[in-house]
Amino acid sequence: MFELKDLGKYKIDKTEDYEWAKSTGEDLSYYEMIRIKGSKPEKYFNVPSNLYKYSDNELALYLKDHKNYWRPLSELLNQKIDINDEEAVFKFSLDKFDDVSKIVKFVMKKGSGELSDNFIQAREKSYFKHGVKIKNNNKKLNENASSDIITLEHFNGDKK
Repeated sequence: MFELKDLGKYKIDKTEDYEWAKSTGEDLSYYEMIRIKGSKPEKYFNVPSNLYKYSDNELALYLKDHKNYWRPLSELLNQKIDINDEEAVFKFSLDKFDDVSKIVKFVMKKGSGELSDNFIQAREKSYFKHGVKIKNNNKKLNENASSDIITLEHFNGDKK
């Protein structure tokens, strides 16, 4: 069975009916959504522009803003829309998602939890350089340090 998380590294949000669906035992994948970048819930109408699962092999894209996406999506999906409407819904098959995602920018996860090899190598190099500086500074301090312990008697002229 298809779920939104199968589409890629997008941030999955729960709809307002998610908890209700959970208590009824329904398929929760129909109560999840991927928000469109820059679209946030409003105070009185808290459904942002989003992508959601419409059926096992179809997605629906609800847009109440981002009208700059409407025409390219209309052409791509061969669906007529009225640009004067307040909102638009585009239904399309799963195989069209890659084309749609080239037009519409979705909210991505902040991090995968996995570090790339390049990132790890860069981090090790910076630690190495930083570590060498600290070691060199400590070495200089140790070389310049006197083995004599200065006491109050040194200042009073009573050297032992």
